[in-house]
Formats: sequence, structure tokens, C-alpha cells
Amino acid sequence: MVFYDEIIYLFLALILWGSWPKAPVLPLGLLGLLFLGKDLLWFLFLHRYLSGARDSLSFTLRQQRLPRLALLFFFVDIALLGIPQRLPGDLWALLFYLHYLLPAWYLVGRYEKRAYLEGLPPGKYLLSQLRLFLPALLPWFLALAGFEVLEALWPGLPDYVLWPAILGLLVILFPYLAVRIWPTRPFPASHLRHSIESYLRDQGIRVGEIFLWLPFGGRVLTAGILGAFPPFRYLLISPALLAALEEDEVLSVVAHEAGHVKRHHLLWLFLFLAVFVVLIYGMLEPSWFLFLALFPRPEWLLTQEFRPQLWPEILLALSLAAAVILYFRYFVGYFLRNFERQADLYALESLGSARGIISSLEKIAALSGLRQAPSWHHYSLAERITFLYEASRHPELIRRHHQNLRRLKLLFLATAILLFSGTSLLNRGSLRKKAMANLVRGVETRAGNNPELLRALGDYLLSHQQEKLAVEVYTRALRKAPDDPWLLNNLAWVLLTARDPEVRNPLLALKLARRAARHLGAPEILDTLAEAYSQNRKPEEACFWASEALEKARRRAKKNLSYYRKRRRKLCSHASSSP
Repeated sequence: MVFYDEIIYLFLALILWGSWPKAPVLPLGLLGLLFLGKDLLWFLFLHRYLSGARDSLSFTLRQQRLPRLALLFFFVDIALLGIPQRLPGDLWALLFYLHYLLPAWYLVGRYEKRAYLEGLPPGKYLLSQLRLFLPALLPWFLALAGFEVLEALWPGLPDYVLWPAILGLLVILFPYLAVRIWPTRPFPASHLRHSIESYLRDQGIRVGEIFLWLPFGGRVLTAGILGAFPPFRYLLISPALLAALEEDEVLSVVAHEAGHVKRHHLLWLFLFLAVFVVLIYGMLEPSWFLFLALFPRPEWLLTQEFRPQLWPEILLALSLAAAVILYFRYFVGYFLRNFERQADLYALESLGSARGIISSLEKIAALSGLRQAPSWHHYSLAERITFLYEASRHPELIRRHHQNLRRLKLLFLATAILLFSGTSLLNRGSLRKKAMANLVRGVETRAGNNPELLRALGDYLLSHQQEKLAVEVYTRALRKAPDDPWLLNNLAWVLLTARDPEVRNPLLALKLARRAARHLGAPEILDTLAEAYSQNRKPEEACFWASEALEKARRRAKKNLSYYRKRRRKLCSHASSSP
């Protein structure tokens, strides 16, 4: 029993909680009232939804939808109630998403329709679900803590290196944590245990221990193998499965689990996850800049008050969520289904017959009532049984399946390498500049012919070292207000102090500064004029206007008199030292 859905939707919950744009915060009293009303609605919905299931199949399908439905209510907390603004951080995201799952699990236990789980008290059912799910929660806490530790040890190490390293550690340690959190006990010494150990030894597979798996009182018909590396690799079998199957059928189930190890499926799952994390970190920023650079109506990205619109951030958050769903549910899901099929085939190949695995699947289907139950990560029991019959009669199907899966894995690796190479070759600085240029065009469109707004934009660009763009904006503003002293002054200052030599133009700056000083004798403007004379090799004039700037600053009781004193001292020293 693997919580693929819960893990994926937990990942989505973290993404939405951290990336959703900020909205106006509701008053605390109203927020509390709406939150309680929503929670009551969730509980009533669960009661009606689960109690309406007719049989075990319809009940199972409804149970499988619960993580998605919980995410919808969780989304209300984010988008409508704005709770992340009051409680930021991944820990709160985990707790809020979990608070939707807990009543869902309780009511699943109350209305359970599957025969092998009926009669289990809802409280015990909830506790079993929580213990089963806890190893999926714990890695997030460990990952966050590990991220902080690695960042402290190696400051400046990129996130796309840190996260795969943390994930690698978790892949190694997760099985050890799981078997200590889950209800388990060592498989007792017996003829069956000896047979299992002999089979694993013959296949060259080492495990740290074989456990009886006891969630839900040991009633679940399941088995699994955890861990990619022998010291932390464990085989788990539920007592209910042992009671339902004959010894040869149990060995066929063990052979299926052995197939996952021999075919390195757990390592491939880690690789799929690591590649996704690295690609998201590598492609998110350039993709965002590309969107901003190519968006044809950049003014739509801004409000009338020149603030960023919320919809681009919402689009980004939803795009991330869609990427998670598409990648894991469909791409990784395809591999998961075929890994399960390959593990079934390994049981056939290693035991020389599919009789044991087929009969075990038939019994599980009969006891659970889930023969036709679909799943995005497993073929249905009926499909698996049919394929095993076909593979037994037509061995070329086995070879073809292995070949197709091998080709697809190679294609995945090649595609991942190409994407990594492409993202590493991207000129992020150039993309950032193009994005900023497009946003500037949007602001210019919003500003229209208002020179004050254009000047404010130029000041903003200058504060962010976008000197070329600042010059363009100031120049456009001057066409609308050619005698604005502050526009003249600010443009002159950029032309005098720009870091880029191509932007500098001291001669034009002097002309602009003179015009500004004719209209307004503010100390800031006179200081710019003094700098312009200095850069045009006229030290006497520079000293004169620096002194005038200091005098004006004194008259106006400016707080930064020390700045003007330093400027006069510097420029007048140049004048006294000049021939």
C-alpha cells in the first residue's frame, strides 16, 4: 500500500502555499468564521460522499479521490482566505493539508465497504492511516532541516544541487524510518521464512530484515520492498496476505518484489524525482523571464497604479501545479505501471511459471472485490492477470516489454541531458534584460504622456542598475516635458555616473545640467552641474558650483551637509591642483 496520491498532492500543497500571490488579508474574526464554515462543509461533504458508496469498488474509487478533494478545500484557504500570509512556511502547509486528511481517514474507517477492513474501529483506522502516512511526512521535515544544514556548511551552493543531495539521503534513510514508524515485527522463524530467504539468496538479493506488516491490524492484502541498498532494504508482508495465500503463491509475491530490486525500479523512481527537481530549479527562472520578455501586451502585467498584476503569479503557481500533475501522474505513472508489469514478469521468469503470481492476484481480486479497479500507478488486477496469461503463451511479449521499457528509459535520460544542457547554456542575464525592457514598455504604455510617471520609472530603473533603459525612459519623458529640471538633472546624472562606458556622455550631461540649473537652483541640481564641469575638465567651474551647492544646502537646512562639504573639498582640490 503506497501513498502515491497523498505524496503528490502534499507536494502540490507546498507549491501552492509558497507561490500563491499575496491578496488583501481578511479581518481575523471574519477569517475564523469562514474557516470554520468551510471545515463544517468539508465534514458534511465527506459524510455524504463516503456513505453513498454502493460496494467496495465504488468506495475505493471515492477514497482515491479524497486527496484531490482535500486539495480543493486547501486551495480555498490559500486563494480566498489568504491564510499563508498570516502563517507562512512549509510546516503550516503540511499541517493544514493534513487537517483535511484526518477527518477523511476517520470517515473512511466508519463507512468502509471492503470486506477485509470492515469492522475496524474508525479511531484505529485513523491511527493506522496516520502511522502509514507519517514516513511520507517525515522526509519533508528532514528535507527542510537538511537544506538549512547543507546551506550553512556550503553557502552559495545552488538549490538544484542541494535538493537532489537531500533527496538522495532520504532515499537511503526513508526505509529505516518507515519500518520503525509503521507497525511491524520480524517475520518469525519458520519453513516459509527459510524458503523466502533461500529464494532471495538464489537471486542475489540481500535484505536487512523480513517484517510482518501490521497496518490496520494486519488486515490489508499487501506486500512491499523498501530500500535501494541492502543495509536499509526491508521486505514486508501482511499477515492477511499470508493467511490468504499458499506457500508457492507467497513466493511468487516475493518474486514480484524481488523484480523491483533486480530491475532497479527504486533507483529509477529517485532519478525521476531528482530530474524533476533539478529541471524545475533550472528552468523556472528563465521560463518566467521568457514569458515576461515575449508577452505581447506588457501593460496587462501592471495595474493602473503600476503595481504587478496578480494574474501572472497565479498563472505561475498553477503552471507549477500542472507540471507536477502531468509529470508524476502521467509520465512517471506510465513507468510505474510498466515497472509493476516488469516485476510480474520477473516472478514468471525466476520461478519458471506464472501460475503462482496469477493465482495470488486472483485471490486478492476475489477477497478485495477490486478486480477491475483502475489506478494510475498500477494496472488493474484483471489487466495484470490477462497480461501474465498472454506472456506465458507468447514469451516474445516478455522480451518486447523489456526492450520497450529499456528504450523509453534511454529516451528519458537523453531528453533530461538535453534539457540540462539547454538550461545551462541559457543567457539568463540577457533574458532578464529583455524581460525588464518589455515591462518598461508596459509601464510606458500605462504612463502614456505623463512625464512624472515616466521620470518615476526612470528612477526605479536606475535604482536597479538598468542604466540604458533609464536613459531611454528619461529621454522619452523629456520629449513631453523638455524644461522639467528634475528630468534634466536625473538624465545628466546617469550620463555622468553610469557604470557602462557606452552610456556615459559628459558633454551632453553638461548641456542638460546647465538647462536644469537655469530652471531650478536646488543643491542636488547644482551638484550635478559641478560634476559635469569636472568631467569636462573645467575644474574652476566645478569648484564654483560645488560651493554654490553647499551654500544652497545650508540655506535650506539640508540634513546631508557632510555630503556637500566632501564634494566641495574634492572638486576644489582638483581646481587648486590644476595648472
